[in-house]
Amino acid sequence: MMIGERIFTFKGKEQIIISPLLKDLKNTFTYEFWIKPSASHQIDCEAVRGSSGIRGQRYVVFPGNTRLVNEAGIGISVGYNGISVYEHSVNHLPATLVHRVSIINWTHIAVIYKNKIPSLYINGEFVKKGLASAKETLYASAVFGGAGYGYFKGELRELKIWSYARTPAEIKEEMNKSLTGSEAGLYIYNELKNNRIDGTRKNIETILNKYPVFIKENMDLLYRWGIVNQNPGLDLQDININSSSILETCTFQNEWYLSDVLFMFGCYRKDYELLLFPVANRLAEKDLSVNVLIHDKSSPNLSMLSKKVNVLYYDQLSRGYNTHNEANKYFSSKMLTDIDKFGHEMRLNSSQVKRLKVFYQQYAFDKLFTTKLLEKLRPKCIYGIHFIINPGCIHAIKVAKFPIFCFLIQHGLISVKSTDTHDFKGADQVFLWGDFFESLLMKKVNAPYIKVIGNPKIEQIKLDLIANSDWLSNEKLTKNNAPLKILYILNASPNQKYSGQNLSLFLKSITQIKNIEVIYKLHPNTSLDDCKRYIEQGLIKQSQIMRDVNIYDLIKNADIIVGDFSTSMFESAALNKPVIQIYQSNYPEEFLKFTYATTSKELTTTINRLKRDQKYLNDLMEDQQKNLFNLFHDIDGSSERIAAYIDTLIRSDKE
Repeated sequence: MMIGERIFTFKGKEQIIISPLLKDLKNTFTYEFWIKPSASHQIDCEAVRGSSGIRGQRYVVFPGNTRLVNEAGIGISVGYNGISVYEHSVNHLPATLVHRVSIINWTHIAVIYKNKIPSLYINGEFVKKGLASAKETLYASAVFGGAGYGYFKGELRELKIWSYARTPAEIKEEMNKSLTGSEAGLYIYNELKNNRIDGTRKNIETILNKYPVFIKENMDLLYRWGIVNQNPGLDLQDININSSSILETCTFQNEWYLSDVLFMFGCYRKDYELLLFPVANRLAEKDLSVNVLIHDKSSPNLSMLSKKVNVLYYDQLSRGYNTHNEANKYFSSKMLTDIDKFGHEMRLNSSQVKRLKVFYQQYAFDKLFTTKLLEKLRPKCIYGIHFIINPGCIHAIKVAKFPIFCFLIQHGLISVKSTDTHDFKGADQVFLWGDFFESLLMKKVNAPYIKVIGNPKIEQIKLDLIANSDWLSNEKLTKNNAPLKILYILNASPNQKYSGQNLSLFLKSITQIKNIEVIYKLHPNTSLDDCKRYIEQGLIKQSQIMRDVNIYDLIKNADIIVGDFSTSMFESAALNKPVIQIYQSNYPEEFLKFTYATTSKELTTTINRLKRDQKYLNDLMEDQQKNLFNLFHDIDGSSERIAAYIDTLIRSDKE
């Protein structure tokens, strides 16, 4: 052993966490370390599928979970009876390299990944090659000591991770050398040498308790946006601070309150206005004082607001409050020092530090703006979309002088994974569209109070279009040999893998269908540039692509709606249009709610049958209707139910 060399002792519960996944290191990289295990581990069979690594292991490197089916993180388990290399993703934790060997004294191990194939060297000598991964991408992991599937016991020193596949000569020549840390290709070395196994990396709560509440209360969002690397041993329930108000204890009998309800978007899109404006109108009709904070003065939906509703303009208020200057001062004087210390202690890279500061600059702006707004209006309730991209709003609402009850309404689909965070942080009550979404949200950590209420947006769209009775009927799709009009709705950029796969299937299927017109509706977060290669290849004409248009006009004018899964697909079914989902096992099966096709041939056949077979069309529409209640409850009356619920809450304190 070299003088001054650091030895880490693991007793079966310690961790050193640098990052669950090193996204810079994929498919080709090298691990080297000296090790002296003090316990055996389970020997599994080599495989490229399965989940054998969930028990009995001693992970000196714990495999990070990518949570994507085509990617995996790798890990290394070592006991005094052998070495195993694992890879980890969704329902996937097999051993791709297993070697039985007795390890009693200090032993040098090198695991080299080259093009997704692991090779094992012991004391500088090649031992064996493992199995090639079936995944498209493998990432190196940097959680040392293990986690829930098994902790390492023993001693470790001189751990290095290289960004390339080391040669046998390099391994043998340098295995007994201590490095400076500046060697070419050396990705992790000093980061580990300078860490403390029993200190900050072991227990993140120890870190958080040193800092103001604005750090701790937003850790879930810092993880969510990838600003801070997720700690696999951290229970978000311990740090996710929700609003403490409860419906039964909320009281508004105080002269501090000046108004009844403030409508705030948090996350703004023009179509989200239809989730707020109809409810605002109905509350105003009940003689409550209602304020609506408007983000876009040019929105065509503004004309629908009742004259009884007080309209406030975001830009005008922020200038009047001098929010930008005040927020910059607040950020610099009250937050920056703690943010810099936190970033250093969490060992964030330069990109993460920059994003951390941007996050809290926005936090400072939202906090000061919302605080001034609440002081001006003093509302009893707030009704909005969500504030997860405006966390300063959450804090301002929570620390208001008197309780402000926060209602949030569902604005889109909810992730089916119980481990994924939800969008309703800070809500005292969440209005959901239907029972299906309630079943998903109730599985989440810190699930909020829930009321299934319906969808006011779809209700309003139906009211606006109900005069067109032909549109809401199930007569033949086309008349007088007119072309069949198909609307294809993209849920993501066509450059994203699953979205591109489904679009390609659709493009192949329509080559076999005569007399059709196709319109492609882009997701609001994508652009025409995302379709460039499809246009250049002549697969789609630029004139067919729509982005900044009212999707409900497109739905109205279409005969058939095709896509994979999105809010718009579900809304199209609710608006009485035949919907076909493309499903290639590349999105959660729980979102498969309507007639679907898994191949281009199936999709071609389904579209042609809808054109020619009235009974098939009627049966398809009947099946759609059966699913709609589970998704959207009772659509008619949604706005009134929400308004009545809020009105009852407020008036119960007046009477």
